[in-house]
Amino acid sequence: MAVCTYEKIIKYRVAACCTQPLHIGNAMGNKEEVLIHPVDDLPFIQASSIAGVCRDYFAKEYGESAAEQLFGTGEAGCGSRICFTDGIFSGDRPVLELRPRVRIDRRTGSCGSSMIKGTGQQSGHKFQVEYIGAGAEFVCYIYLYEESMAQQTERMLAAVHQGLVQLGGLKSSGCGFLKLQALGKKVFTMTQAQDRRAWAKEDELPADAYDDILTGLRTEGGQGTAYEIFVSGRTEGSMLVKSIAITNAGGNTSFCTNLKNAAQEHIVPGSSLKGALRNQMEKIADYLGRQELITDTFGYTKDAAGDGKAGNIVFYDTVVGKKEENERMELSSRIHIDKFTGGVMDGGLFQEKNIAGELEFHISVKDKNNPDSTSGLLLLALRDLAVGLVNIGSGYGVGKGMIAVERIVMKDEKHHTEATVTFSDAGSIADGHGLIAKCLQAVYGKEQAV
Repeated sequence: MAVCTYEKIIKYRVAACCTQPLHIGNAMGNKEEVLIHPVDDLPFIQASSIAGVCRDYFAKEYGESAAEQLFGTGEAGCGSRICFTDGIFSGDRPVLELRPRVRIDRRTGSCGSSMIKGTGQQSGHKFQVEYIGAGAEFVCYIYLYEESMAQQTERMLAAVHQGLVQLGGLKSSGCGFLKLQALGKKVFTMTQAQDRRAWAKEDELPADAYDDILTGLRTEGGQGTAYEIFVSGRTEGSMLVKSIAITNAGGNTSFCTNLKNAAQEHIVPGSSLKGALRNQMEKIADYLGRQELITDTFGYTKDAAGDGKAGNIVFYDTVVGKKEENERMELSSRIHIDKFTGGVMDGGLFQEKNIAGELEFHISVKDKNNPDSTSGLLLLALRDLAVGLVNIGSGYGVGKGMIAVERIVMKDEKHHTEATVTFSDAGSIADGHGLIAKCLQAVYGKEQAV
């Protein structure tokens, strides 16, 4: 059996901030809650989760053999040369968000029950997911026992800083993006007595004992993004993406409010935007006979044979309007109609607190699974959003959730070019590099106009 010997140990102190909500599930209870540390009673990220996403990126960037050399294979004589600790959230207890979700049966297009992950229980068509709010900060440590792979390890950390690596679940809904707040490096030369003594007390080292390498971190290249798409506009009338919280406002009156993030801003969550646009993209793909584009775009979960595929699209949370203005909006009253009798249900009067204002949707298409055809299909769905065939949130039947799209900007991240579609006045397309034509050609097989 081969023996791995080393003279140096490199320790990295990684302080990161969640730029988007983070979901690390524990699969316990009736809702998908986040993991809570059994000792600190704080949310945390398991070391195995951090190591897993880092290994996946490392293998894509440097090859499977290099990943096996650094992360090991689990076989005798081929152990890991890198070690991760749990990510412990620091400071005050991070704000947790509880958001409603529905699980769609793609065969029928309707909601349906499903097995709760990690349990033997069936869930209803609607379930709750807990997130760690954006802005939460955590610290973890990485130990590297192979000095020759330090540069590659640091480029892997640069990918995390760039947003090329996501943690946790619900990634296509924009969750799990991080930004490094600090990255410290400390080298222990084990052939020197002074470093051996320092190593014996390495747990006690303060943050300033590490050399700052964040400012000089190389951030170019990597398995990144093919296209970034931004859709700017404002709501036509009002919008409501219902939150979990329902407050009784006297008698049988219900009070529904829009979903808020950890900063108490009114939002369209990435999952809602994803659901609305996926529904329209599926209709378009079915009409064109290109159902495989949906698999490329959204992937599919593992089946009984263990096969699965990750998608290539990410939808981010969108803040709608100004917080103060939305808080001042008046309540709107509605009634529940009994579908069998056509009359008002007993206690059917309820009130809603809607929102309105300017917004900008942000969608990323990763550089895999035919990103051109994914972007082309997405552009067609966004066109339908702009002309009022798609709404966001609830209340389509009463005109809620319609978006007055002003502009769609598509950026080619690989070639540093962009195209713009403007919907105001007569509308116009600025596409000097042919991005839109290329993406539509990938969908149709020939050039088409938006």
